[in-house]
Amino acid sequence: MRFKAGRRLAAVGLWLCLLTAAAAPEEDFQRARTAYARGDVVAAMAALKPASEGGHAPAMSMLAFILDRADFDTEAARWYRQAAERGDVEGHAGLANLLLTGRGVAKDEKEALAHFSKAADAGHEASIAIVADAWLGGPLAAALAPDAGAARAALERAALRNHLPAIDALAQAFAEGGRFGVAADAQQAAAWRSRAAELRKLRAAPAPKAGR
Repeated sequence: MRFKAGRRLAAVGLWLCLLTAAAAPEEDFQRARTAYARGDVVAAMAALKPASEGGHAPAMSMLAFILDRADFDTEAARWYRQAAERGDVEGHAGLANLLLTGRGVAKDEKEALAHFSKAADAGHEASIAIVADAWLGGPLAAALAPDAGAARAALERAALRNHLPAIDALAQAFAEGGRFGVAADAQQAAAWRSRAAELRKLRAAPAPKAGR
């Protein structure tokens, strides 16, 4: 009986050790966020380094972001890539930006698009717009393989987030038919045009004055 109790205590001890080890990088990350919010970049980096080395992907992305802003491109790329390998959305987006411009890594538009696409699939707003723009002939258009279904899905995803170029493209596609694998549909075209008009009107409206 004492042997079994000892094994149970050992198991509990091991579990507590693992739990503490897992919590430490997260605690460091939260301290880093607090420090960065108050403008203490040095303290933020001091907390981010052990969290990143402990395998905490969001900490890796935040450390990469700070290094990127300080023009330590190579180090930024290294941490962004490690975060991306762990599926971190900011890691994918940050690495994609460096690949797009060739900062810290060799310029590679195809790989940049792949990482922007992964970030977009995870709901990253800027990446969703970038992928949609690529299908509309934007900077990454040459990295795309023809795929009408993927184009339509990317445009619809961006349009639902009020990306005007995507909305306009869908309105035209439904009005004419054929582009992006879309059949002519006057009702759909009108709906997208109406959405675009409302969005433009909203954006053109003057901002409310302070205190009102």
